[in-house]
Amino acid sequence: MYTIVCDIVKERMQKDFNEALKILGLFVSSIKFEDRIGLYVVVELSMNKDDDNSE
Repeated sequence: MYTIVCDIVKERMQKDFNEALKILGLFVSSIKFEDRIGLYVVVELSMNKDDDNSE
């Protein structure tokens, strides 16, 4: 059950982040949950090289 919930949350977070970051030419390449001292969400971003906004 925990894995299913985490997968649903990760997919939703990735979708929301990608929509917000699209303007900047960025997208989420990885989302990880870590619970060492509390719960941390680690979001790795990448640059969209197909979208050239330098003009």
